[in-house]
Amino acid sequence: MSLKSYRTALITLVAIASMVACLVFTVARLLDVENDLRSEDTHTNLWQITQTQFEASLLAESLARAAAHESFADNEQAPDFRIAILISRLAVLLEGPQAHLVEHFGHLGDLKRAYLQLTLAEPLMQGPLDPAFALQLRGQARGLAQDLRDLANKVMILNREQGALKRSMYLRVVFESLAFVIGIVVSAAFLLLRLFKGVHEATQARRLLRQEQELSDLVINNISNQGIIIFDEQLSCLLWNPGMETLLGLNADNTVGHRLQALAPIFEKTGVAQALTEAIRGTSAILEDVGLSPQGQARCLEINCFPLHIAERRLGIAFIRDITEQWEARKQAERQNFDLTIKVQQRTAALQQAERRLIAAIETAPDGFAAFDWTGRLLFANEQIRSAEPVTVWCAEDMTLSTFLRCFAMCEGADERLLTHDDTFVDIELDLRIREGSWAHLSVTTVDGGTIFVRLTDISGYKQAAQALQSALDRERETTGAYRNFVSMVSHQFRTPLAILDSSAQRILRRGESLTQDELAVRIQRIRSATKRLTRLVESVLNAAKLDAGRIELNPTSCNLIDLVWDICDRQRELSAHAEIRFDAPETAVQVYCDSILIEQVVINLLTNAIKYSGETPVVEVKIWMDGSRAYCSVRDWGIGIPADEVSRIFERFYRARTATGIAGTGIGLNFAQKIMHLHGGEIQVESYEAAGSLFTFDLPMSNVDQSQQAA
Repeated sequence: MSLKSYRTALITLVAIASMVACLVFTVARLLDVENDLRSEDTHTNLWQITQTQFEASLLAESLARAAAHESFADNEQAPDFRIAILISRLAVLLEGPQAHLVEHFGHLGDLKRAYLQLTLAEPLMQGPLDPAFALQLRGQARGLAQDLRDLANKVMILNREQGALKRSMYLRVVFESLAFVIGIVVSAAFLLLRLFKGVHEATQARRLLRQEQELSDLVINNISNQGIIIFDEQLSCLLWNPGMETLLGLNADNTVGHRLQALAPIFEKTGVAQALTEAIRGTSAILEDVGLSPQGQARCLEINCFPLHIAERRLGIAFIRDITEQWEARKQAERQNFDLTIKVQQRTAALQQAERRLIAAIETAPDGFAAFDWTGRLLFANEQIRSAEPVTVWCAEDMTLSTFLRCFAMCEGADERLLTHDDTFVDIELDLRIREGSWAHLSVTTVDGGTIFVRLTDISGYKQAAQALQSALDRERETTGAYRNFVSMVSHQFRTPLAILDSSAQRILRRGESLTQDELAVRIQRIRSATKRLTRLVESVLNAAKLDAGRIELNPTSCNLIDLVWDICDRQRELSAHAEIRFDAPETAVQVYCDSILIEQVVINLLTNAIKYSGETPVVEVKIWMDGSRAYCSVRDWGIGIPADEVSRIFERFYRARTATGIAGTGIGLNFAQKIMHLHGGEIQVESYEAAGSLFTFDLPMSNVDQSQQAA
């Protein structure tokens, strides 16, 4: 069913349901009104109450007459008759439907008490009445009449209210019934309209069906290039168009009404007969039949079988057309495709063999190789690139081009191109430092087909050689500069004592015997001082050369550090009489394990430097103390000090601070002293402030029995 027909049927059903619903609701409302009219209303209740009130008044009047000893002409006016009538009236009020109304207004209890009193008093009314009892009973009857009057007033008010409600309800029912009637009329009108429209559409459908039938007959009979047959459940031919006459050479007069298997051999074939039978059962089928034409030539027929339902009959229809040309073209294409498949297989085998050789070559190559497609998906990667350190850590499981490049983004030498890879790919050539002592060259290139090739080459040896050459070149440049400065400085330092020697010798030669003994002693002392200075310069150079050549041997023994340092300080006082040298040491001996000759050179170097760089009146403090298994010796001065930015370099060979400009020195002493301490497993520590002096401290191991025995 089409969507339009479904919608029309749904609307019609809704209209019918609406009409039925309106009719049901109208009848239901009318039945409610009729039931309400038949039910007992408040008018009846009011009548019952007023009648009971009237009987109570008559009983009170009868009792008053009885108390006055009046006689009754009629027996119905007697108190015993009137009380019986009143009791029956009260019984109706208390036991009938009026009891709910009485209870609603709160008079049920009073009426029950009055009913009980009257019932008890009724036997006493049979004989002569006592006037006092008659008057008492008269008062009760009058009170009952008063209560019934109040109840009647309340019922009358309720009657008015219920009357107004019923009138409004009846009016609402009238309007609802009118609306339902209008709904019934509208639904009936819509159904009549749909009926007339349906009759009209059915007439048009029959006319269109007749036109389509005529058109289909015209089309079927005039299709000459395609055969059409219609058959029933027994495979008897019902329609044979002219196209079938062309294909099989049989006309309609000789085929209609006959079984198809008896008409042509094509219908006897198992596949064709099964397709025709399945079409009758409701299953479509398409097949091809290769055979001979009436002229004896090979041909191919395409048979399309479909189910057909006409007037509740299960029929079948078959469309048959000659596709010999397409069949021959397809056979030729299949042959060409087979030949092409053979060639492709041969070419594929050759390419696979070449690929295997290439992969084998790549797998055995020392470099890492990988290939990615234009989307970044991994195509191939050899073991060398998979085992690269960043790859095994970060993208061993999911290796895409972007993740692969990000693996190397944290390496030294990487740039932002490894993180901002996009469709506009740019070739990359980078030298990356993978870890300490390991370098690799990363090469990423793309070809025209969109394939991206990655090559990872280990260049650690090249980089190490380059770094070694660069380091050697830097050291050579530094050494050359240092030696140039050293030669310049030493030549200057040598020139001064030589000039003193030359000038003193010339003066002695010129004056000869005219020199006094004191002048001669002064000249000789100057010559000796200059000679000592030259000797110290030569010793410094020789010590540096020995240390470089590794020819200084360490011969440690146990010695008293206090005696060693005190002797050095005492000798220095003789050489530098203008200097104040303070000495602070423990009273007990401080035995250390060291080479006393080398340590003496360290102390002499520190002490002479402290005096030399402390101005005209130097003050130097030498201190010795112990801490645990180590002995410490410090040399402090309050001289020119060392700039803060040069403190870390003062132990470099030939280096002199800028505050030492103009003061004689070679820049070798502190370097030599530090290396001596390194041989002893210690180090010279320095604290210095420019224009505030310096503090040099070194430490030595304390001597013990094992070391003494080893030294022995």
